[in-house]
Amino acid sequence: MNPNPIPWPFYLLLAVLAFTQALWIFHDARKRGENHWLWGLLGLLNVPSSLIVYLLVRSYKKKKNTG
Repeated sequence: MNPNPIPWPFYLLLAVLAFTQALWIFHDARKRGENHWLWGLLGLLNVPSSLIVYLLVRSYKKKKNTG
């Protein structure tokens, strides 16, 4: 038996954050002409590392295209 169970609102908050993150990544990737479905699905995996990876890849591609 777990002495300190995690309350259900915490799981709800994580789900809302993951869904919001995935939607933002999806819309941003579509605006930039990337594979938005793939990035959106990856955004559902975890918070915030998917967002960090997306932002790093996005900035790398931007740097590569401009310079």
